[in-house]
Amino acid sequence: MIKLFLKEYLDEMSTVCRDNQNNVSIAVNPDSERQGYPYFKFYNSVYYGDAAKVVRILFNSADYVDNKNAEDQKLWKLSHKEKKLLKELLSSPSAEYSDMTIWEACKFEWNFEYLEQSINLDKYVNGEYDKDKTFTENPGYVPYSLEMPDYLELNFC
Repeated sequence: MIKLFLKEYLDEMSTVCRDNQNNVSIAVNPDSERQGYPYFKFYNSVYYGDAAKVVRILFNSADYVDNKNAEDQKLWKLSHKEKKLLKELLSSPSAEYSDMTIWEACKFEWNFEYLEQSINLDKYVNGEYDKDKTFTENPGYVPYSLEMPDYLELNFC
């Protein structure tokens, strides 16, 4: 627990999906050093502290985010099978948000953690923030209307 606390602030990390069957997880963890590059993390463990590998993937394109890993986790270049699993997970229903997919929950959780102001789930889902320049002009904002890229085509950028 102490190691986890020292590596990343707990209030800045949100695990959106844990898949026990495949031993993977998806989380969002905005980094103030990466302004304008919204991404999520895919771990090869249900608990990030136990993961040997992690990959950061952009929301708005099928590209990996190059990163130096403070946690000594290896950069994970996904196989076709792993890309397919990721896409299936992102398309599946969210356990926390009953009317959302994991993809939609990732976008909401990213904005909730990243933005300096609170956002309301209903307003986000209804697209109100997608029409507000306060949000749309922020390079780190991920619109609700953003379609999921084809992550089977993931590339290093």
